[in-house]
Order: sequence, then structure tokens, then C-alpha cells
Amino acid sequence: MAHPRRRQEAELLARLDAEGRLRVVLDPEPEGPPTALRTATAAWAAVAPGATHHLVLQDDVQLADGFFAHAVEAARVAPQDAVAFYTNWNSRNGAALRTAALTGAAWAEALDEYAPCVALMLPAGVAAGYGAFAAGDGAGWPYDVLMYRYLRSTGTRLRIAVPNTVEHSGLPSIAGNAAHGLRRSALFATASPGALTAGFTALTVVPFLKHGSAQCAVRTGAGWEYVETERHLRRTGWSERAVREEFDGAAVRDLVPARAAWSTWLTAFALGTVLGPHRDGEAPHADAALRTLGPGGVCDDLSPEEIEAATEPLHALTRAGVEAGRTAGSRLRRTGVTATVTAAPVTAVTGAAGELTRGIGLLLGDLGHAVHHLPGPVTPADLRGCDRIAYLADGFAADGGRAPGVEQVLEAAAEAGVRRLVYVDTAAACGGGPVVAEGPLTDPGPDAPGRRQWREEAAVARWAAVDGRTGAVLRSAEPVGPHAPAGTVTADWILRAWTRRELLLDTDRLHQLVDHRDLAAAVHAALTCPAHALAAGPHVVHVVSAVHDEAGWAAQVAAATRPTARTVQAPEGSAAQGGRPPVLETGLAGALLGWKPTAPLAAGLRAQAQWLAYDTECC
Repeated sequence: MAHPRRRQEAELLARLDAEGRLRVVLDPEPEGPPTALRTATAAWAAVAPGATHHLVLQDDVQLADGFFAHAVEAARVAPQDAVAFYTNWNSRNGAALRTAALTGAAWAEALDEYAPCVALMLPAGVAAGYGAFAAGDGAGWPYDVLMYRYLRSTGTRLRIAVPNTVEHSGLPSIAGNAAHGLRRSALFATASPGALTAGFTALTVVPFLKHGSAQCAVRTGAGWEYVETERHLRRTGWSERAVREEFDGAAVRDLVPARAAWSTWLTAFALGTVLGPHRDGEAPHADAALRTLGPGGVCDDLSPEEIEAATEPLHALTRAGVEAGRTAGSRLRRTGVTATVTAAPVTAVTGAAGELTRGIGLLLGDLGHAVHHLPGPVTPADLRGCDRIAYLADGFAADGGRAPGVEQVLEAAAEAGVRRLVYVDTAAACGGGPVVAEGPLTDPGPDAPGRRQWREEAAVARWAAVDGRTGAVLRSAEPVGPHAPAGTVTADWILRAWTRRELLLDTDRLHQLVDHRDLAAAVHAALTCPAHALAAGPHVVHVVSAVHDEAGWAAQVAAATRPTARTVQAPEGSAAQGGRPPVLETGLAGALLGWKPTAPLAAGLRAQAQWLAYDTECC
């Protein structure tokens, strides 16, 4: 698939197949907005009669020697699967490839992310169905995100060739991808491997470095949870001091920017703990895989020249970090030492917010709570042994769910002898005037906006008025992060940016925001502060991480989602100018609870954008 401006390069690529099976499909609307979608639809429709598989190559690639025989072999051993022959060095799937390569595997299982479409092969029947899906569900989504959604809808597993047998050639992006930085394979081999088997190495943790941030994909049941690497290491028993011991003595760390050095080391150390007994001798591509970890993870922060200068120091740092993680992990396995577990009070986490409730529970676990997540109806028996409860109310419900209700939880808590309850809702549910004070709401009247929240906060106050109980009400600014409520301005802007629509601005709007990690930290502070601090309560506390004006926040949303997204002023009187959230007075979070925001809001915004693209069915 090619743009007419690169027809010559595409025809040269097609001629590399000695059997003449490749043909060039050109953009049918080359003067239209830059997007790969138009050409992709035509390319996937061009399935040859009698073909079992259909391969689509983009025009800016380099092929390994023996690539076509390798593709045929891949179709033979995995006839029902999609096969990617290229993965970007800064992607989650690039990290999955890298981790699999370090175990000596021939295939990596794809994670929740866009499908790498630079060189992708599908079973012919699956390929033929793409056009109808794109026509019905496209709506401007990026080609690779749409392909991921299509494969998920058909139940087609995506496997990644280890090593990659396709590389980006370095030609400028016509589809507007230059903002993503230098694009390279996570592990490219100039010669294709020989005979293949179909087996995978089962991975339970995949450390990755993306946008300069060290993260881990951690398998949970049938899916994956994505967490900061420092959190994952703490969960598995590693203190920051233990991780830093050898890093502080690594001379090469001073040859690259400090953030890049530490993020690379964190990722490499975590990778070493994951690899365990696998040694380089079992993995012929190990060193080549490690060479791309650091440069790929910071490629959109550094220029190509800076990446070139930093490649060798980052490679040395990565090798040292992996070895440090391996050694540390081996020491634990030999001694049988595990992370210290203390007898923490049991915290029940429940409410109507679905997966956000679960996510807050996981974050509370990272903060030392023994969490008991209760997603369904709550009975007194469920709360036996629980010392405290965090209840996330309807305002957080991304899917409109309403179980369990707060009245049911309060009754069960009273019977079970629970002594502290923290009720959490968004300020958007308050309704009323433009400014909300940190105090009880007044009855807004029947059927008025905010009546549900007034009624529930009043019920919490009555529950906490009983001797021996304490309670707190947290009102959150607009949450930012995975599983944030639908219908917020931020969620609307993210979806507009993803789908090539303009972001509609309301000049006078002010954005008060809270990162999901800061929200969990505020819940933790309210659950654990001394009882006398909440006496004569429940106190009402507003939780705000940051405040941005309209243009500034829109620019951050675009940067985290699609940097080329355009902003325009919303028409006077349009829906985009209605429903402005009230402004929250603040002060008690710090004065009463000792809480202050610490999470980088940009990272939470990027996580929300990726969650809306990869993990939901909306739009």
C-alpha cells in the first residue's frame, strides 16, 4: 500500500518477491487528509482468488533476506492467526517481542495496543472482512487502532515474529506519524529465521519503556493490568533503595539525560527479575533486543542525533540493569525470601464505579491496605473483619452501573461493626451554583440536579453520627486515568482527537482535574488519618490535582492523543458550552488529611487516552 508520491519505491518493493505475488495498491484519494485508512481498505480488499493468507506491506519498509519464505512458513504454522512482522521499538508490543526474544522464543503474544500494521498478514477470510468493519466502525480512528479493534471483534489472535523480519526504511511519514519520533523495529534481523514452530512462551509480566515512562504489563486472569514499574517492583518486594544500589554506581548514567537513564534502568531491572533463569546463551537475539530498549523508550523526547549519541550508553545501562535484576531475583529464589507481609487492617472497596472501583482498590493495596473488593451487592457477612470502607458513588460510573447502593452498604456496615467509611463522588454530581464549598450540600429540591448526591451524603452523615464511627466525604474534580467516567469534557476531547474531529472549546471554562493515583492517595489519607481528625464530621473534602484553562488543557489532550488535532471555538449556545462543572473550593485536603497531589497528570491523561482506544468498545 502506497501513496502515489512513493509509487516508485512501492514498485521496487513489490519486485523483491521472485514469484510476483505482490502488487501495488495506491491511495484512492491522494489529495485528501493524510491517513492510511483509505489505502488500507483498498489493500485488504485485494485478496487474490484461492489465497489462504493476505499480506499487506507499507511502502517504507526494508525486508530481511528470506522474508517471503518466512511469511509462508508463518502461515503454515499459525494458519488461524494474524502475524505482525514489525513492531515499533517504543510500543507495548515491541516490549512483548523483546521479552520473548530474551527467553529464546520464536513468537510473542500481542498485548492490548494498536495492531502493528507496517507488515501484517491475516488469514484470507479475515482480511476480506476488514473493509466492511472499517466502513461501519471507522469514524476516523487511526488505521492501526481500527485494525486492533477489528481483530479483537473477530477473535483473531495476533502474534509477533521474533525477531522482526521487517524494518522501517526511514522515509518521512506521509500519514502524519512524524510526531511519534524516530520509528524503528524493537528487534530487526537482516536474515529471516529458518523452520518455525507454533508455540509461545507464556509471559506474565512485560516491562516496557514508552514516552520516557517505565511501566509493566501484568497478566491478571485473561487480561492485562498496566502499572508503573516502580509500583510493580514494590508489589513484588523491591524497595527503591535496592533497585538504585547499582544504578548509582553506573558511570554511563551520566552520559544520558537523568530521566532517560533512570527509566531505562528501572525497565531493565524489572526485565531481569522477569527473565529469571533464562540466560543469553538460550537467546541468540538477546543483545540486539536490549540495544533498542532505551532509545525506543525516549525516541519521542530526543532528536535522531541525540538518540544516536545516547544509544551506546543506554545499551550499556540496559545490560547492567538486566543483570542486576537477574542477580537480585536469583538471590530471592535461592533463599526463599519473599516480600514482607504485614497484618494490615482490612479495607472494603465497593460502589457503582465498576472497574474504577477495582483500580482504586489496587492502588490502595499498593499503599499498604489489605483490600477486599466487593463489586456486587454487599451484605453484613461480606464486611465481617473489615475495619473500614471506601465507597465510590454513581458519579464515577463509566458504564452507568448502579450496584451496590450506598444505603445498602451503610446498613451492612452498621451490622458488621465497621468503624470508618469514606464516601467518594465527583463534584459534577453536585449540581447547583458555580462554586461548591467544602461543606454539606443543601437540599436542592425534588428532581433537581444534585439531589441524589445530597441524599447520599446526608445518609453518610447520619451513619457517622453514631458513637465509635467516623466518616468522610470526598468530592473529586474531574478524574483523569483509566476507567474515568464517560461524558466528561476530557473524554470527549480524547475521542475527538483519536477520530480526527476538532476539539470544541469554551473559552471561559476552567478545568479542575484529579489523577486517578492522586484520588487513591486521598482516599488512603481519609481512611487512615487519626479518628480525632474526623470527629464532629463527616468532613467534606475536595480533591484537586491541578487546574488548567481551556486552551492549555486542550493542548495537553492533543499531545497525549493525536498531536495534529485541531481546536476550534464551539458555536455560541452549543452543547459544548453547556454543563460547565462547578468550581471546587479547596484547602481541607492538605489541612485535614495531609494530602497533596504527586502523580504526573500527563501520564494519567495518556493512560486514559490509551484505555479509550484499546480497552473499551465506545465510538
